[in-house]
Parts: sequence; structure tokens; C-alpha cells
Amino acid sequence: MGRTILRPCIRIAIVNKITHQYFDTDALIDSGAGANLFSANVAKAIGIDPVENDLGESFFGISNQKALGYPHEVFLEIGGHGFRTTIYFSPQVGQETLLLGMRGFFDLFTVKIDTQKERIELTPFKK
Repeated sequence: MGRTILRPCIRIAIVNKITHQYFDTDALIDSGAGANLFSANVAKAIGIDPVENDLGESFFGISNQKALGYPHEVFLEIGGHGFRTTIYFSPQVGQETLLLGMRGFFDLFTVKIDTQKERIELTPFKK
């Protein structure tokens, strides 16, 4: 019998800081991701053209497939707390790709994942 592996996912709201359109979803906390990387479908859902700039950055996943992500500043809400961050949106990743990575997430919080208690604790760094 296989063992269930819990994934460190948290509920977030992504808000377009200009139009205030928002999208509620679950995102995966991924210490292996260099930055926040989301599907371009999420950008479209909050009124952002995901490829509207020339600042594309290459990302490589577990299968070493290359995907270009385009940075956009958004407002993220997690557990009633909000902050500005950059998310790279990519039309080349699956619609289920919602990764909170090192830049834009781990550099803003101390992250504690307690698998025994099935609990995730985020503490913002003091400015």
C-alpha cells in the first residue's frame, strides 16, 4: 500500500494591483523554484497580458523542459495578510502550475513546514 505524501499548499488570492481583479487558488510552496512561477491562465484571469513585456526569464523544471516566464508585480493575500510581490507568468507551463519560490516568497518569509502536524507557518521578515 502506498503512502500519501502531503504537498505544502496554501490558499492565496492574487490581485491585479491596477484593476483589482483577483483570483483565489491554492499554490505550492516550492523551495526548488527560483521564483514565483504561475500559469499564464492566472494572469489572464486577473486582467494581465502575461507576455506584455520583454523581460522574459528562462525556467527549467524537473524534466529539464525550458519555459519562459514574464514578470509582473501583483498583490498577494495569504491568511488575511497582503504584500506586493513579483510573479512570473508563463504560457509554456500547465494550468495547474502555481509555484511560490525563492524570489518573491521565501525572501519575504520564514517558512516552517511541520509534516507531523500538517501545518505551515509563515512569519514575515521585519523591514
